[in-house]
Amino acid sequence: MDTRMTRRAVGDVTSVWRCACPAAASRWTASLVVHLPKCARSRSLSPADQIWAGTGARFRTSSGAVVALPARYTSGAREMYCRNVYLRTGLTMPTDGWVVDLGANRGLFSVWAAVSGAQVVAVEAQAGFAPMIAALAAHNAVTERVRVEIGVASGVCTSGAASGVVGDDLRWAATSHGLPTRPPNLSVPQVMSKYEIDRLRLLKMDIEGGEFAVLAANDDLRWLARVDQVALEVHRDHGDVAALLERLRHHGFSVDLRDNDGNCAVANSGNVDYAYCRR
Repeated sequence: MDTRMTRRAVGDVTSVWRCACPAAASRWTASLVVHLPKCARSRSLSPADQIWAGTGARFRTSSGAVVALPARYTSGAREMYCRNVYLRTGLTMPTDGWVVDLGANRGLFSVWAAVSGAQVVAVEAQAGFAPMIAALAAHNAVTERVRVEIGVASGVCTSGAASGVVGDDLRWAATSHGLPTRPPNLSVPQVMSKYEIDRLRLLKMDIEGGEFAVLAANDDLRWLARVDQVALEVHRDHGDVAALLERLRHHGFSVDLRDNDGNCAVANSGNVDYAYCRR
């Protein structure tokens, strides 16, 4: 592996031992040793992660909350909890108030927020994930804190069904848990109105390019004034990144840009993978 990959691997090993329970960290390390040649060839530690897919694991998150994952939920756990990709530059997981999770997938982030003490709305376009989110919330005894909404994350006026991966018919048809027909559009103001949310402590967005619909230039973005923090995974192929980030700044956020490894990035450099925004 090159220097960059070696540095990432060392960081991930350290973070696994910091966040995973001792038994899970031990199993993962043993799996890493066994699969080291495969990891080197693939330039990824994913082969080592497969041990958790057979056993499950518990993780202490950066907020101090402990999340228990059954075996089938562990895909992405290292990225979510150990690498802490959504909150790693100083954003904080609220211990009360409301969190909206756009692109909830299996619910790893939503349940983390709920275990930390927040009330959560998990928004997911793939309907097949809804029972998985509910089951994970029940497994962690936070059912009453997690609400699931099936919809395509959208702007107030801009359809999310025409943006990002969701807007590609072939890619939508190939989704693992999506229905043949896309669900209705769902904007953040709609979610806030339904649940009578006056203020969002944290908005997380990982919606495969749909962020360019949620934060569209011609949309009504006044709702952003009621959001304290935004954790955004940026999908550069689906829109004008620099313009989107400037809109966030215009609405009062300081914006910290990082690449996938957590290194500082510049908006027009082509290596922005995450934007961490706060007031």
